Amino acid sequence: MKKRNIFKHLFLFCLLAMTVALSNPAGHTTVSAASKASYKIINKKTTKRNNKLKAKYLYQLPQLKGKSAAVKKINKSLKADYKATLSSKASLFDALKNSPYSYYSGEYFYTTKCKVTYNKKGYVCFKFTCDWMAGGVHNGWEYGLTYRLKDGKKLEIQDVVSGDDYTIKQKIASAYSQKVSSAGYSPIMQKDCSEFQFYIKPANKVVVCFGPYQPMGGNGHTAVTIKGKLK
Repeated sequence: MKKRNIFKHLFLFCLLAMTVALSNPAGHTTVSAASKASYKIINKKTTKRNNKLKAKYLYQLPQLKGKSAAVKKINKSLKADYKATLSSKASLFDALKNSPYSYYSGEYFYTTKCKVTYNKKGYVCFKFTCDWMAGGVHNGWEYGLTYRLKDGKKLEIQDVVSGDDYTIKQKIASAYSQKVSSAGYSPIMQKDCSEFQFYIKPANKVVVCFGPYQPMGGNGHTAVTIKGKLK
């Protein structure tokens, strides 16, 4: 009787092992995606002077902690955004070097500050607030980078707002018309959805960012909030 039970348990164990092997033929370990990201923010900064005039460059680079393929993909994307600012950094210090106002106390700057606005349910969103001034018009603007932690995908507006492309643009254009100017409705409807900059917030909110040059041609940062689908 005891031998029969031993053989029975051994048979069930082998059957379970075969089931696992068939469901995962490559032998990969299945790991559930993190619901929340762990991260750090690195200050990339340089300051230079030309007599009394100073120029400051700052970029706050977020980097996720971990070694998964998804984390590496997200960190690579975030580093690419940082590298895209380096040409503007060079322009800032060129403006400092050639400035006719170097004998006056003052500051030129190009700063990009980072804040996490959403970090749960398998998604993380970084909001960037930018300021630029190099002797001319002071420009300020915001944008966001949103990622799915499961696979590292960078999300577009279609991933966070319900509806087809036309419906999504209508939602944005209507919100803009009510908050800012009806003159912006047509220019927004002519955009491609891939052009919209945004960040997400809790309570099902998507903040669509415009600026420093607005859809109807004005200058200055503007943002409108519409309903999203990531609760």
